[in-house]
Amino acid sequence: MNVLVAPLENIVLGEKTTFSAEEAVGETTLSVTNSQGFSVNDFIILGHIGSETAEIRRIESITSTTITVTTATSILHAEEEPIRLIRYDQRKFYRSTSEAGTYTHLSAEGSPVDIDVDKPEGTEFEDSSGASSSWYKATYYNSYSGDESDIDNAVAVKAGDVEHYTSIYKIKDEAGFKDNSYISSELIDRYRTEAEAIAESTVAIVYQVPLASTPRIFQHIVTLLSAGLLLSKEYGLESDVEISKTGQRKIERAEELLEKIKSGEVLLLSASNAELSRQTTNLASCSNAYDSSKYNKGELFSLKDELFRMANPETGDGSTDK
Repeated sequence: MNVLVAPLENIVLGEKTTFSAEEAVGETTLSVTNSQGFSVNDFIILGHIGSETAEIRRIESITSTTITVTTATSILHAEEEPIRLIRYDQRKFYRSTSEAGTYTHLSAEGSPVDIDVDKPEGTEFEDSSGASSSWYKATYYNSYSGDESDIDNAVAVKAGDVEHYTSIYKIKDEAGFKDNSYISSELIDRYRTEAEAIAESTVAIVYQVPLASTPRIFQHIVTLLSAGLLLSKEYGLESDVEISKTGQRKIERAEELLEKIKSGEVLLLSASNAELSRQTTNLASCSNAYDSSKYNKGELFSLKDELFRMANPETGDGSTDK
């Protein structure tokens, strides 16, 4: 079984307003600050996206200060909580045997499914017959109008980030953006790819890469590095000094752990506590061109009267018998 998670993207969100009064559970007519920009049969998100109070409803009627929905609220909503237009209310999931192959709608597996606006990581879907080699795409679907986003514009992925050492959600959480819907998955994925390349190239001198499994320490390193790069490069000194410092600290901690792996202080272990496969050969490069101005720091030992004398590495002057 493959577990898929489709994050909510900003491109499907629209007009915003707020509750002008607290609304109890079971309400259909909602008091709003302004209904301009909303239309009958539009879907709206009530509450903060990614929070437990968020829910989707369809508009039945509108006045200048109220929005009536077709289904009563199931959660209490506080005054000034946001209300946001969303162009679709469901996700459709498709599967293919290859990244560029033909994608088949997984209707037998239960697709389409309602968008989980109360989950910060996105909408979850289980494919009970999917293989580890399967590729997936997810489109947006409007259950009222039948409109669907173009599948050609959907990003092809493998289930559960099987080709990555950490997830988009873990990186957002580490960076402090867990509830920030404005940070796109595409942006985070770019920094994840960069972080994975850095981490793999660092440990490649010791272990065979790509790693056969993902030890928790390595997942933590890639998560730290991804979050650090995101914070430092997207929210650098010109935007916020403290955010930039936070990002740099995460990068430094990740680099520290990578150095410990290189030195052997930290081992990469599988789920069964067996060390991952090490490199069978070590590569080194050097030059046979000797440059005395750069490398001659004096004799380390001088043989005189069968005594070793420690040489001053800066002057070459041996002065202490050993």
